This record gives sequence, structure tokens and C-alpha cells, in this order.
Amino acid sequence: MPTRQWYLIALLVALAGFACAGLFFWLRFDSMSEGLIRMVAPGETVMALRPGAYTVFHEYSAVLDGRYYEARDISGMHVVVANEAGEQIALRGAPDTRYELTGHKGVSVLAFDIDAPGNYRLEAAYESGNGPETVLAVGQGFIGRIFTVILTTIAIAFVAVGAGIAIASVTYVKRRRARETRS
Repeated sequence: MPTRQWYLIALLVALAGFACAGLFFWLRFDSMSEGLIRMVAPGETVMALRPGAYTVFHEYSAVLDGRYYEARDISGMHVVVANEAGEQIALRGAPDTRYELTGHKGVSVLAFDIDAPGNYRLEAAYESGNGPETVLAVGQGFIGRIFTVILTTIAIAFVAVGAGIAIASVTYVKRRRARETRS
């Protein structure tokens, strides 16, 4: 007959799983936004891009190069993405996606696709010429990375809890059977 200590082991397995899930999330949390290319707008930047779908985010609250930027309203801002030959890339609206990571709060505003690798210029300016400085961030698969980290964290926690429940259940059944055979 298993001892009652197996219940403690079951609890420790579950708690260790939660600790592992938390550690996994913490270690990856800061690096989730590393793949974003950030720039102060109005302004321009050159980005080395590979083929695929990209999203432009407006970081309405962000720290960039030690300076804090906050701008909720960027109406009238015009954004252009062009290849090295100056040909504009078609921009479209992006599904509403929001994030809050390591000093950056952002919302998706535009999306575009790149067919060939190369350098691309992103230019952002207000049509009126006046507007608040803000941060734009361009990323590929950024939201997918966030979901992957969150879902993996949840999976680690569920597996650990499941293992703890399994250990406790097996312990209970074996102890119960042992008591019944003694009776």
C-alpha cells in the first residue's frame, strides 16, 4: 500500500509544474517583442525584410532609446512602405490586436506582405505636417509568438496538474484496494 506521502508528492509535482510554467513565461516575456523594428514617427527607417506578412503597430505608450512617447491619437498620419526601387507596397487594415509588453503598449494599425527579400523604407508623416511624436513597430509573426508563449505556459501548467492528479488518484485507488483486501 502506498503511503500518504504520495499525496504530498502529487502536490509537489503540481506546484513544480506551476513554477516551471511561470519560469518559462518569465524567461520568454521580455524577449517576445525583440523581433519588432521600432521607429519614431513622423520619420522614416530602412528595414531588411524577408518574404511574408507584416503588421505595423502604433505603440501609443512606449520607451525608445530612453525616451518616453505617448500619443493616443495619430489620425492624419500617412504611412508608406516602399522597396529599394521606390515602388510602394500595398497596405491594408490589420485585425485589431493589442499588447502590453515591457514598457510598450501597442495596437495593430496596418498590414502588408513582402514577396521578395530586401531593404524596405517605411515613412510616416502627418498629412497636415503637425502631430505628436509616437512609436511605430513593424513585426512578422509577433502575435503568433505571444500566443505560442501563452499557450505553452498554460500547457506546462495543465500537464503538471494532470500529473499531480494522476499520482494522487493512483495513490487513492491503491490505498483503497489495500484497505479492502485487509478487511
